[in-house]
Amino acid sequence: MTDSLDRAVTVTWLRTSCLLIQYDGWTAITDPWFGRTMRGLPVFKKPGIPLEELPKIDFVFASHLHRDHFDPRAIEKFGHADLEIVGTRGTAAFCRRHLAAGSAREVHDLWHWEQVKTGPFRVTGTPAEHTGPLPLEINLVIECGDEFTLFFGGDARWSDAYGQVGQRFPIIDLALLPVGGTLIFGKRTTLDPSDAVRVCEVLEPRWALPIHEGGEWLSVPPASWHPGRTKDFEKKLLQSSATTVPVCSERGRPVTFNLLPTPEIAER
Repeated sequence: MTDSLDRAVTVTWLRTSCLLIQYDGWTAITDPWFGRTMRGLPVFKKPGIPLEELPKIDFVFASHLHRDHFDPRAIEKFGHADLEIVGTRGTAAFCRRHLAAGSAREVHDLWHWEQVKTGPFRVTGTPAEHTGPLPLEINLVIECGDEFTLFFGGDARWSDAYGQVGQRFPIIDLALLPVGGTLIFGKRTTLDPSDAVRVCEVLEPRWALPIHEGGEWLSVPPASWHPGRTKDFEKKLLQSSATTVPVCSERGRPVTFNLLPTPEIAER
């Protein structure tokens, strides 16, 4: 770290697409999930930070409402009267049905290119393709003031949506990209490591941090299979023509990006 912790963004991968993003004294969590099973299957990877040890969460940023990306029980545990939730269309109605009173102050539904300002973050919904047609899915661009821009890939597969994002957001500092390559009866529903490299070639982020790798829970081919791993993404990215630098972090280990004078990895 160089001069000031105040001018930094810290990202901590917990598991799946669940990360902490800390900036300017505020903490957001993406796609929160702390369950111990997935559709009755055992989950092998525990969160990098246990639910009961999380810092105060100010904001939830959610790409969609699949159970491994939006966990009402966990939100009720860390929720409070000032919590704000940002999610895809239908998130507000879902929260009214499934969250206990007092778990959140406000829920914002976003769709393609809609924006909301929450604390120091400006969050934009972007097109995304995952399983379809339901639940409705988006990816997110998360701007930390005017200093640092993250792209959050949630659980999406390859599509032309990334080109649209690149046209609207020509400068992305950090891309958070799923790499599990989920196959449901042979249909790809999530980026695999090679797909994630293609995203880097399109978006040209300064760094990319792989998330939602395979091996989180038991595969049952052909119904579901999750072959992609973070190490495969790092290897493929370094072999590609992309200028993006891979940032592969252990679960629960913060990565801090110093914002002065220009973003650089300050602590890893």
